[in-house]
Amino acid sequence: MSNTEVPAELHDDAGRVWAAHVSAASGLSLRVRFAEQPPPRTTFPRLIVKHPARTLTLSGCRLVGEDDQLVFVDDVYDCHVLIDQGRLKNLLGFFNELPLVLAQRTEVTEGFRGFVADLIYDLTVYKKFFDEQDRTFSKEAPHVGVAAQEILLRRAGPEFFRFLDANLDKLAALVREFTPEQHERHGYYFRQQLWPFIIGSAIMERTNLKPRGYAGDATMMQMIYDNRYEGVWAFNKLMHKHPVQSIAAEAVRSRRVLLPRLLKAHLDSSDARPYRVLSVACGPARELEDILVGGGVDPQRLDVTLLDQDDEALAVARSTIERVGGPRKLSLVNDSVRTLLRRKGAVERWGQFEFIYSMGLFDYLTPPVAKAVLARLYELVAPGGALVVGNYHQKNPGRFYMAYWCDWVLYYRTEEEMLALTTGLPEARVTVGYDATGCQMILRVERAA
Repeated sequence: MSNTEVPAELHDDAGRVWAAHVSAASGLSLRVRFAEQPPPRTTFPRLIVKHPARTLTLSGCRLVGEDDQLVFVDDVYDCHVLIDQGRLKNLLGFFNELPLVLAQRTEVTEGFRGFVADLIYDLTVYKKFFDEQDRTFSKEAPHVGVAAQEILLRRAGPEFFRFLDANLDKLAALVREFTPEQHERHGYYFRQQLWPFIIGSAIMERTNLKPRGYAGDATMMQMIYDNRYEGVWAFNKLMHKHPVQSIAAEAVRSRRVLLPRLLKAHLDSSDARPYRVLSVACGPARELEDILVGGGVDPQRLDVTLLDQDDEALAVARSTIERVGGPRKLSLVNDSVRTLLRRKGAVERWGQFEFIYSMGLFDYLTPPVAKAVLARLYELVAPGGALVVGNYHQKNPGRFYMAYWCDWVLYYRTEEEMLALTTGLPEARVTVGYDATGCQMILRVERAA
């Protein structure tokens, strides 16, 4: 739980304003520290939280306990989201939208409904089969049951995966020509119907629930890198393993091969000492493990800066680097690209870098924002340096798997759209390549020496 405090004002019935600082006491309550203590159990019709990101107005709350805790009396707010992210998440908000959401069911095509109904039936049959085997195995000694389940996964798993692949092909054929609005409506319907199966998969549970506020968090990335069975029951293990071994997931793993190769090739041609590297939206930064260990690079020549808005991702990255033995210098920056765009003087604050890369960011940025971010990052590239950016291609064969099953929507681009982001960059030599899977583009922007 975060201990962050933010300034606040509480307005009572008499019109008095009480200055205070608030922090998250629990998921649904706030800890409050007043400049001047009000009477016990005071009810405040209005709470104004002055978060650094924005000022937020909340409905009524009341002092409880030892008069340092606030509970809400009209709405139910997620206090961690309020304090950590500076946004309002009213847990009752969905109830107000319920009639509209229910009405959207009428906009789902009959063909799609039939596909989903058949898929649910087939998955139920498969699950029943696998669960029956697990019940039998559970009666054995643990080592016997584990061995039997491994045989089951090895023998029956491939057939189940072929079944899932065939249904992904059917899904793609049904939705390929949908508008963005139709994708959103049908995807929501799909996940509501398939939820009992989705929630049994460790990775799909995480991408759908988004406990860190976004799909591609450090824990989820670790699941993709590990590419193994997770869970207790055979059916759930298979529902997890299928997406983490998909081609879209393989594209994530391919970064760990591609980035060390690109960095080493550029470093070998550079005389810079130290050689400064910046990873933007770094996530768990597992590729650094491959760069620092067995990458043919002298770690003591590297100054590495990792930037990410998620402090958990930075903690994982630090742990990885400390485990393998770090570079000459490591800097962690807990910030977002919005701040990078909003604040000028990045070069003055951070200096310039010989190698900058960002492999999991641009997939979420609209063209105007992506172009602005790329321009700002290019300012940080030293003469003779390189900027490397990844983005999934519009023809990524896993896009509907990610969107419909995983609720993981990306901004896909073509080669022409990728190159358009670089228009106007001075002294830039630009190329577009691909990773080993062919579904992820790699944009390289090199600044003249």
